[in-house]
Amino acid sequence: MDRKQQLLANMHSFSVVAKYLSFTKAAQELNLTQGAVSHRIKNLEKQLGFPLFVRLTRRMELTPEGERLLVTLNQSFDSIFTELEDIRTNELSGELYIGTSPGFANGWLMPRLGAFQQQFPNLNVRLLAKEDKIDFQYEPLDAAIYYSDDDYPGFYCYRLFDERRIPVCSPEYAKRLGLAEGKMDGLRDATFIHGSRSSIWQRWLKEMGVTDIDPTKRQYIFNFSDFDVNAARQSLGIAMGRQRFAMPFILSGELVAPFPSINTGLGYDLVCPDGMQKRPKFQAFYRWLKQELEQENGFDLGSADINMSKC
Repeated sequence: MDRKQQLLANMHSFSVVAKYLSFTKAAQELNLTQGAVSHRIKNLEKQLGFPLFVRLTRRMELTPEGERLLVTLNQSFDSIFTELEDIRTNELSGELYIGTSPGFANGWLMPRLGAFQQQFPNLNVRLLAKEDKIDFQYEPLDAAIYYSDDDYPGFYCYRLFDERRIPVCSPEYAKRLGLAEGKMDGLRDATFIHGSRSSIWQRWLKEMGVTDIDPTKRQYIFNFSDFDVNAARQSLGIAMGRQRFAMPFILSGELVAPFPSINTGLGYDLVCPDGMQKRPKFQAFYRWLKQELEQENGFDLGSADINMSKC
């Protein structure tokens, strides 16, 4: 075994030991003796020039250098093994790991995932939803959908759609305050529903040229993005909904939109590590997203070919 092959074998052994933090369990998985596994780790530490584990009396821990190496190896091994699986099967199968926000997951993606499964029955979706951006370094994501200003140095990304915000409330609430006629005066007695750390109501009023209504005089503030529209459905007040997510409720009559929408300057971007955009499962997901968006109110994303560009 040459030096490079030995280094790869040792690194694989390290990743297994790090998973269990046990030489005994790692030896069982690798079909080696405990001594052989320990020997490989010592050789790897010698090759790298730094320790990977802190050996305590009854347990072991990763050193900071070991933790950094493990993150890199897990990403590399996941990519290698997934690529090998694609080569072996020559079909779309296995797992598609997607990260996004709870608002996008609940408001747009999950209601449509059944259609994705019908098109790609051998490709299982694993969904990770977090309010903050998900770090590709620590999660083995295939793709993520972010709500942002499309600034992703070193990544490939594609703007799916720009976001518009639109005031929405229940028909009963609109009738009670006289909002159904689209008269701004009715907002003077309204309760405004906000997202935490959001100033979208102030921006909307400014764009509408309204200077004498304070949206913080009577208000609700919610920290999850889909709570605001749900609160509006309960007639708690008027919310500034994300237009695409609120549209099903508007079409069903649960909500009304008595006033114009505004562009937020932000949008939803499909993002992946450089190179992932060429993978068959990513292309399948992209094309499916494109198809869904084109069917939605005649939305057109352009040509059928993927032409991803760096942000």
